[in-house]
Amino acid sequence: MIKFTNLSILLLIAGSVSAAGPVEWMPAGADDLRIESLPASVPAAPPSRHAESEPVRFAWPLEIDRSAPAPSGPAMESRQYWVDTTGLDIEKGLKLPLSSAGAIVRISALHADSGLMLDAAGLQVDIDGSALPVTESGGGIRLVTGRDLQAQGMSVPTDTLAFQLPEQGSPRLLNLQLAGAPADQPMVVHVFEPRSEWFGTLSAARHDYLAGQNIALDVALSNGDQRFAAQSVQAVLVSPDADQAWPLELSSDGLGLQGVVPQELPASGPGLYEVHAYLEGRQGDTLIRRDLKLALGIGAATARLDHSASASMDRGLMIDFGVEVATSGRFQMSAQVWGTDAGGELRPLAMTQSAAVLAPGANQLQVEVPSDLLQASGLVAPFEVRDIELRDQGRMSLLETRHAGLVIGSERAGLRPGSEIEY
Repeated sequence: MIKFTNLSILLLIAGSVSAAGPVEWMPAGADDLRIESLPASVPAAPPSRHAESEPVRFAWPLEIDRSAPAPSGPAMESRQYWVDTTGLDIEKGLKLPLSSAGAIVRISALHADSGLMLDAAGLQVDIDGSALPVTESGGGIRLVTGRDLQAQGMSVPTDTLAFQLPEQGSPRLLNLQLAGAPADQPMVVHVFEPRSEWFGTLSAARHDYLAGQNIALDVALSNGDQRFAAQSVQAVLVSPDADQAWPLELSSDGLGLQGVVPQELPASGPGLYEVHAYLEGRQGDTLIRRDLKLALGIGAATARLDHSASASMDRGLMIDFGVEVATSGRFQMSAQVWGTDAGGELRPLAMTQSAAVLAPGANQLQVEVPSDLLQASGLVAPFEVRDIELRDQGRMSLLETRHAGLVIGSERAGLRPGSEIEY
């Protein structure tokens, strides 16, 4: 009786030195990020900023926290808004809606390097027509400066005045005046209502989009129980350098934003794009104003999965993905690999990653589960490769995702690495 425990000998006896079994792609999911075809040229792609040129491959045991919530797209809530103004307009007076007591108001020069020193003596505040003394005594409001806030760790311009309104009553309108700033001085007023029951919401289905793709977001005003469309919504997609903006359209029910990512992305370098949304709505005699901002990753379609894949077991489990490249750069592949246990159940095996510099045309990226990791796991075919991601590493953009991924092999599910076969 001869006992074989070496993985490569096991596979040789089984009649499969290199083949890991057939490879089959699972149907793409609705939430997968896909590129159906690459443009003939990619003028929108900035130069790749990769520093490393050597190909690399990594793998480590995969552990899944089944208690963790499923990943979701970006979302934010807001109980604040901003008003852009000038020294002249704020001296004439601003009317700012309130939805609760205890609002925190901050007045600043728009640019932190303005050198403007705001004079508290020129400040006048009234709520619903009743003036409030700007003092530290009861019934008034206490002012703090930019330096006071900086000492508390807040990143605000030095040329800032801030105060909190009384925490009693049901205010509806703040009248604000400040004299002393130059008439053409750009100013900004920030109103934060931490005690308000009403907040704005903005969310997207995914974090990443590609040039030319449709973009859709949910937008609303809410108090946690009710959700309703704002009466006025303005929204734009803003480039990372804030030099360009593209309008987003409001859906017919008033609860969504729609638009198309520009096909020609600006050469603003790396950074996140932002959706800015400005909401205003009314509940009874309460006017609610909320500003929201959501960051999104947007990139050019520089490469795609070409839907070919193969697998071998020469030195562990090697999986080759076909990658079609439009613009040269350093690209990264990552994927989860699951294997089948003795009871026929799929179990997490390894997290794999690889990266390499690829030239335009047909290429491959290979991920690997080393033989020692495969053997230690005790898992065998069929394998499943899940949560596949292709990234443009040098341009910091996500190109494609496949949640279901692919299945490798099925005919030798009873053969476990490291098991003993009597021959």
